[in-house]
Amino acid sequence: MLKTLKANKSILIEVCGTVQGLGFRPFVFNLAKKHQLAGYVRNTGFGAEIAIEGGSESINLFVKRLKNSVFEASYKITAVPNAGYKDFEIKKSKKSEITSEFPPDLALCGQCRKELFSKSDRRYKYPFINCVNCGPRFSIINKLPYDRKNTTMRHFKMCPDCLKEYNNPADRRFHAQPNACPECGPQLYLYDGKSRLLALKQEAFDRAVQYLKAGKIVAVKSIGGFHLACDASNIKAVKRLRKRKLRPFKPFALMAAIQSAKKLCFVNRHEQELLLSAKAPIVILKKRGNQLPEVIAPDNNSLGIMMPSAPLHHLLVKEIPVLVMTSGNRADEPISASDKDAFKNLFGIADYFLSNDRDIENRSDDSIVKFVQKDEKILIRRSRGYVPEPVKTGIHENLIAAGGDLKNSFCFVRNGNAYLSQFSGDLAAKANEDFYAENIRKMKSFLNINPKKAVCDAHEGYFSSNYIKTKYKSVKKYFHHYAHIASVMAENGIKDTVIGFSFDGNGYGEDGNIWGGECVLFNGKTFERLLHLDYFNLPGGDICAKEIWRTAVALLYKCGLTDMMPAAFKKYEYKKVLKMLENNINSPKTSSMGRLFDGIAALAGIKYEATFEAEGATALESAITGSGNKSYPYKIESHIIKYNDMIKNILFDVEKRIAAAEISLKFHNTIACMVADAALQCSKKYKTKKIILSGGAFQNTFLLKKIVNRLKSSELQPLFNKSVPVNDGGICIGQAYLHELREK
Repeated sequence: MLKTLKANKSILIEVCGTVQGLGFRPFVFNLAKKHQLAGYVRNTGFGAEIAIEGGSESINLFVKRLKNSVFEASYKITAVPNAGYKDFEIKKSKKSEITSEFPPDLALCGQCRKELFSKSDRRYKYPFINCVNCGPRFSIINKLPYDRKNTTMRHFKMCPDCLKEYNNPADRRFHAQPNACPECGPQLYLYDGKSRLLALKQEAFDRAVQYLKAGKIVAVKSIGGFHLACDASNIKAVKRLRKRKLRPFKPFALMAAIQSAKKLCFVNRHEQELLLSAKAPIVILKKRGNQLPEVIAPDNNSLGIMMPSAPLHHLLVKEIPVLVMTSGNRADEPISASDKDAFKNLFGIADYFLSNDRDIENRSDDSIVKFVQKDEKILIRRSRGYVPEPVKTGIHENLIAAGGDLKNSFCFVRNGNAYLSQFSGDLAAKANEDFYAENIRKMKSFLNINPKKAVCDAHEGYFSSNYIKTKYKSVKKYFHHYAHIASVMAENGIKDTVIGFSFDGNGYGEDGNIWGGECVLFNGKTFERLLHLDYFNLPGGDICAKEIWRTAVALLYKCGLTDMMPAAFKKYEYKKVLKMLENNINSPKTSSMGRLFDGIAALAGIKYEATFEAEGATALESAITGSGNKSYPYKIESHIIKYNDMIKNILFDVEKRIAAAEISLKFHNTIACMVADAALQCSKKYKTKKIILSGGAFQNTFLLKKIVNRLKSSELQPLFNKSVPVNDGGICIGQAYLHELREK
């Protein structure tokens, strides 16, 4: 109880934002105590509620420091009559309508890491150590408010020591909902490949490390789901993992401490800050030589590296400095989150399973980030650490946006905020379809939202579109490439005239063809296609995304250059493909920039077949070793971007045996010139300097940087996705914003 309290002022503060699960109530408690104020703080459906009584000066200081804190929240302050509070307390959560934000999972903090490796600490080597500043959040929440009883930690009763910490305002674990220790918390279990229990607790860990060092593959239960782990320096183990997972070339993600990461890759200040942040995503970094087996990331000059985020990760990396840590799933399926799923889905892949008895309520894969230049970055995948943080928009109506079918994320919009789901993957797989439906049900419940309106892609064959149509009566359809542009507009609150370049692999276009190389205008009311990459045909349709030599043949046919067919194509049935093109058999038209990149990769002799999405384009970007501004000729005529001369000159370079690195550089320079020229022409005609870049092709940061710098040199204003993925993972927010633009 406060000894002296002059309660000459009393206020009620309603706090809205992401505050639950981040130590907000303990922060408020200690701040109130510091200023000798009475009252309470408690979680509510909208965030938190604070009642404060005391001297005016003390309250003013309290409010000032509250507003200047690290918490992203808004504060509604109301004067209220004195209630005669004698002390300050943390009250039980108030039951009310849920409009609060729910917190993302947080990587292990420095203080917990210190305790983890301190022999004198009671949590020494305890793989579930956490405090109010770190630990699982979204992955363990059943519902809001974020209280222990509403998480999967409700099954673990705190021991007297943990309960004492939990109730002590001066302790770092004061009201830390996942608080636990070796006596009362979750424990490790080790199983063999046939799901037979082998060991518990420390023995389970020690034996798992022993197996990893011996070259075995261990499925490790992490924060958002299982990883498949092996020693990155063991080439046999990496090759075995590739063979078992049916993943011959797609790069594997690595986990390493920052010191090891810096030995393997170039790491600038901004990259290091993000790697070590509470979000702890995978960051794509440029290799510093080839210190690890090439099989980890074949034909790629980059590595995807993440820091250890969970305590268990820190313990593992202490024993094995660099681990392959790839998603614990079968190809193109959701990450396994339960032992049952892992035993079923990873049978025959993992030799052992290092699991635990803390349930994962909401699984999420690792987020992936790539820097463009300095502190500018793009999101490749938005999941663990980012979800479920909202993206602020100017959208007025509550609704659901279905997203696309590739790299799917959907979103709910509530009170102007867009809540994107975690990465759902490609909805061609039944398991991903089920995951998509499950996530929609869960997020709808979390947000306590039941929107009457829905939006989706215009493609009639998309699972996402058809699923939403079965659940909502009022569904509006919007075209894929307009949604890409609108996603950037949503991030920046733009509603006036813009020129947009939407470059990707494919999407249903307004004329019924496959689009992917579009320059569009938004004039403040509607979208209009201004320019597009010249149409060419895809012999065999979707198979061209895998057999990319087919696209190269199609480009030669389009340009009348089949007499210059590279000798390397003779091992393929290119003559059959030519007949398909001549007779227009199963050869849909496309303006796809993504397929153009594939075709050039094949013509340059870099890649002829792709085992994962955009493998050809990735290899083409990675082939660049030098710099310079040389480019190939092209034309922009009658609303068409024509590449005939570029293809011809690339073939001349191939015949002259010009290095693939130089061909790739000149090709990238050419695309950058195309965009800059088209942007300048359209900017003058339609009187806008805002140039938007969106779509999967802009995951190519070499290209994106080139274009951004060219646009800036022409005094134009380039804008691209930063809060949501630049690929199809971000189009849900674009779909929602298109509805806002149409309804305004």
